[in-house]
Amino acid sequence: MDIPILIAILALTLAAFSFDWLPIDVVAFVNLGLLLVFNLISPNEAISGFSNPAVVTVMMMFVLSYGLTRSGLINLLGQRIAQMSGTSHWLASLSLLFIAGVLSAFINNTASVAIFIPVAMQLARHYDTSPSKMLLPLSYVSIIGGTCTLIGTSTNLLVSALAEGYGLEPFSVFEFFSLGAILFVVGSIYVFLIPMRHLPDRADAEDLTRKYRLSEYLTEVQVPENSKIVGRTVVEEQLSERFQLNVLEVIRGSQRIAQDLRNTRLEPGDLLIVRGEMENILSFKSQFGLLLLTDVKLQDTDLSDQENILAEIQLSPVSRLTGQTIKEIDFRRRFGCFVLALNRTGAMIRRKLAFIPLRQWDTLLVFGPRSRIESLYTLEDFVPLGELKLRLRLDRKWWVPLLIVPLVVLAAATGMMTILEASILGVIALILLGALTIQQAYESINWTVIFLLALILPLGIAMENTGLAGMIGQSIADFGERQPALVVLAVIYLATALLSEIVSNNSTAVLMAPIAITTAQSLGLDPKPFLMSVAYAASASFLTPMGYQTNAMVYGPGSYKFSDYLKFGAPIKLIFFVLTIALIPVIWPLEGAS
Repeated sequence: MDIPILIAILALTLAAFSFDWLPIDVVAFVNLGLLLVFNLISPNEAISGFSNPAVVTVMMMFVLSYGLTRSGLINLLGQRIAQMSGTSHWLASLSLLFIAGVLSAFINNTASVAIFIPVAMQLARHYDTSPSKMLLPLSYVSIIGGTCTLIGTSTNLLVSALAEGYGLEPFSVFEFFSLGAILFVVGSIYVFLIPMRHLPDRADAEDLTRKYRLSEYLTEVQVPENSKIVGRTVVEEQLSERFQLNVLEVIRGSQRIAQDLRNTRLEPGDLLIVRGEMENILSFKSQFGLLLLTDVKLQDTDLSDQENILAEIQLSPVSRLTGQTIKEIDFRRRFGCFVLALNRTGAMIRRKLAFIPLRQWDTLLVFGPRSRIESLYTLEDFVPLGELKLRLRLDRKWWVPLLIVPLVVLAAATGMMTILEASILGVIALILLGALTIQQAYESINWTVIFLLALILPLGIAMENTGLAGMIGQSIADFGERQPALVVLAVIYLATALLSEIVSNNSTAVLMAPIAITTAQSLGLDPKPFLMSVAYAASASFLTPMGYQTNAMVYGPGSYKFSDYLKFGAPIKLIFFVLTIALIPVIWPLEGAS
């Protein structure tokens, strides 16, 4: 009965991942609990993921990446790229994509994309083009760049650790480079020729009110002399509670008041910029005898001035606000600005915002005093999608990560020590030399990814314990006895590549690596090329926004549709399939069982 139970748990887990029933790490927790309840793994096996070398290495790499990004060097590099915009749009764009892709081979690619999104937005504004021309290509090259080294993506580290768990040789730092570099060159050419030139103009770099379709929710009302609201404040009249309205700004002659609205007593002639549903705005107008200026179409320029601005921010992967509602956070009082709308993988949410739990990579449209918005950009909870110049200060110890990170890579690449040993020592050096505090090291770790990795690894153990991995592997091997080994390799790749579009790349690797190993061993072939097939295929996630974190990051800022990913991701996925299956046997010969 163990195998049918495990298949049912697998089906439930995949469905939960695919349909987003629960946060991804909660799904992994539930999966682990079910494995324990049905005795498919032992308690020691259940917690073995937390001591797995790949999980600890990924944790250390988060800290090292943060040390490098916090130094300000990469932001400065982004500014230099933006300054190139005076010479050539295409030169600046290609430089941006090339540098982002190369960096993704050595730092976490989500960090790389987070850094370069504001640069892409700045280039779009400068040339009056849509950010959608740049953001999806930026995600694609970062994904491809991550496949070039062992440390470029957690998937490669995970596959290497799984191989070691089966008694095979772990992969070296540059084991992936020979094929990864070819894919990077081909992928970059594709991105330049197709998506960058043919992606539709889905996002306006300038007009955020139009992008978020706020015109029906933003309007002006004027306070006449005989209104009951004269001499009163918005807090005294409880406008938010009674009418579900937000007064964003009071315009009094040439003065614009947004910072101290709670204590501002309204005067005759005041213009109020109000956000809310039209029926509530009409009720507010009727109750206080206000004049509705419905013929006015509010634009960004109507809201923004030297004191107040409209801006986009995105929840970072380490944000402490994830899972909380705007009401629970008390966003207005805590951060001094309003949340006007929310973009969640293409869905514009403008109603009942206060009660919607925030998720990782949600994009928020915020309005408030410039100083308060700028302070949001300095918090680790948010990724800024504009105002690049605000993060260009070099840290006092900027040279420390610039020295330490290359030494970590060099020590692991030359075999002086394992990547685990080198990364741990690198983190210790960053802390002892004052480039990071221990608290900053804790906060830099994306605990969702760490717990997902640690909690999903026992699923592979359960597949081995129950014999499910062996059964599937033997079935593929039986099919392979009548087919060339290359066909079997292609089947493994295709299964992994398709699965990675609906569940995370790491979960896909955990599921497919044991199957790849048992298939190869059943055929008397070397498992390494089959594991390489799994590693490359798991990262080749281009068809959906949920398959890879960077795809989700750019969905909102680029105003993409699901069809954009299918249309522009399908050709590169097919190209990579052909190249990978053709070149893996050349670089890692199939013959000879290990």
